[in-house]
Amino acid sequence: MATLLLSAAGAAVGAGFGGAVLGLSGAVIGRAIGATLGRVIDQKLLGAGSEPVDVGRIDRLRLTGAGEGAPIGQV
Repeated sequence: MATLLLSAAGAAVGAGFGGAVLGLSGAVIGRAIGATLGRVIDQKLLGAGSEPVDVGRIDRLRLTGAGEGAPIGQV
């Protein structure tokens, strides 16, 4: 949440300065700085997140198959 709020505030402050640096407007630079600071705050408050959970995976999935004498599935 802090990421959203600080990126909007950074864009507003950056737009107030105007001008451009390396082709980027002040609003874009302000938004990037605000979002970076907001992300740091969010990670401190909410934690970095959890580790991904590995689940079992199917090696091969056959939806249809054909063979002599094999039954035909009907829906």
